[in-house]
Amino acid sequence: MRKKVVILWLASLMVLVPIVMIILWAVAVKWTYPAVLPSQYGWLYFRRAYADPNFWPSIWNSTVIAFVATVVTLAIALPACRFLTMQHLLSGRLIEFIIYLPMILPAIAIVTSTETEFLRWQLSGTYLGVVILHVFFMLPYAMQIMLESYRKMGTAYQLTAYNLGANTWQTFWRITVPLLRPGLIAAASLCYIISYSQYLPTFFVGDSNIITLPLLLIPFANNGRFGVGSVYSIIFIVTSLIGVGVITTIIGGRHGIKRQRN
Repeated sequence: MRKKVVILWLASLMVLVPIVMIILWAVAVKWTYPAVLPSQYGWLYFRRAYADPNFWPSIWNSTVIAFVATVVTLAIALPACRFLTMQHLLSGRLIEFIIYLPMILPAIAIVTSTETEFLRWQLSGTYLGVVILHVFFMLPYAMQIMLESYRKMGTAYQLTAYNLGANTWQTFWRITVPLLRPGLIAAASLCYIISYSQYLPTFFVGDSNIITLPLLLIPFANNGRFGVGSVYSIIFIVTSLIGVGVITTIIGGRHGIKRQRN
């Protein structure tokens, strides 16, 4: 019991300490060495971030792209995982290797080669091109989660529904979706966060036409401008959590969270 409490405290510190540091940097107007805490506080960096003309467009672009990419990813993952669960030609290890392949390949090589093709197809600098590339990187995570959910669910409930006279659509909405709801929530939430935090795909394929929060955040952090960078980090955390909450509510409905707890 004591060991579990210690592990819980260590995990809490690992999560809370970086967040506290981000908040301190965001409100620190003056923080010089060797002071442990800022000597002057204020909202200077918040005003600077808000004054950026890309402030609201970046939040809007990040949210829309993440939502659309998540929906497209789940629309591909659900039927694909259903087929892979019911088929008997491919082994489980081979399926997992195929799913993990996009995660094994270097991201920069995938992004640059895709950008070359997207220039020919006139998809560079478009929302469609960014969404397609985001979906490519999100699919392995969604596929792995949904594949395990389908394996645990099995086919007995669906076959029973068919025997009782339900058609494919009724079986999917009234049997499959409720049973897969925990996996759907996990996959959708993870996919949304992955898309929301993508930098390289949006940077290359977006072609400076599509600005998202990571494109504003990372340059400030790399250049040592931790004040404004911390403000964007806070906005990133808050807006992404709001998006995850909306997804959980949409998929889970009134009973989604309660079922997760039970």
